[in-house]
Amino acid sequence: PQSTQHSTMSVLFLPVTKEDLAAYALEGLPVAEHGVDSLRAAARAAHLPDAVLDDEATLRPLLAALLVAGGAERLDRRSKGPGEAVSSALPDWLDLRPEARNYLLLVVRREREVTRTTADAANLLNKAEVVESYQVHGNRWTMRPDGRERHPALKKAMALEPASEAASTAEWLNHLGNAIEAPQLGRPWYRSTFVLLILAFAVLFVLVHLLLLARALSKVHASDPALLLLPVKAFGGATAVGLFAVSIHKLSGGGGAS
Repeated sequence: PQSTQHSTMSVLFLPVTKEDLAAYALEGLPVAEHGVDSLRAAARAAHLPDAVLDDEATLRPLLAALLVAGGAERLDRRSKGPGEAVSSALPDWLDLRPEARNYLLLVVRREREVTRTTADAANLLNKAEVVESYQVHGNRWTMRPDGRERHPALKKAMALEPASEAASTAEWLNHLGNAIEAPQLGRPWYRSTFVLLILAFAVLFVLVHLLLLARALSKVHASDPALLLLPVKAFGGATAVGLFAVSIHKLSGGGGAS
C-alpha cells in the first residue's frame, strides 16, 4: 500500500522544559496560563489524538513542543506582551510522520518535557529518508549500507522488542513504548544466585557448629554423664525460686489492684 503523504512544512524539534511553558505563547497567552478547555480546543485544531485531551500533564508540554517545532519565538520579558510570539505556527499533528508522533507522545507522557536527546531523535524519525532506510534494511538501522554492522545504541531497544509482529514502524515504536512502560515483575528471592549463596553459607555454618556441639557434649557425657544434668538442675532450681517468690508476693497482697 502507498504510504501517507506528509506536509513539507519545516518542523524542527527543540528542548522544552517545564519552565518553558511560560515562555511560549499560544493564541497570545503563555501555554502555562491556558485553561484546560482552551488547551483542548487547540489540540483538536491541531488534530492531536483524543487520548491526550484528558491528560493535562501531557497536553501542555506537548503543545509547547509543537509550538517550538513550528518556529514559535521565545517570549522576551522586555517585549510589549505575549502576543508578539509566533503563536500561529502550531504544526498539524498529522503532518508529522507517525514514527515521530508515537515517539514524541511516548516520551512526553513519561518525562513531561522534551530533552535534547528526544528532540534530536524526533527530528530524525520525522525524516522520510531515515525511516525508509530503516525499512529497506529489513527494519534494522545499520552503520554501513551492507547491513553487516548494527548500530550499538539499538541493542537495548532490540532486547525490549515486543514479540508481536507490527505492521509498520510506527506501530512497532508504539508496541515498544508499551513494553517499556509495562510494570516489571520482581524476581523471587529464591531465584537470586547471591541470596542462595548466602543461605548456603549460613546453613553450612549452623551445621558445622551443631556437629562441634554434639562432639563436645558426647565427650562430656563419656567423661561424666552427671555433668549434662547440671544445666537442667540449675534451670529447675531457678524456676522453683521464681515460683516461690511469686507465690509469696500474691499471698502478701501485692497482686491486688493499685
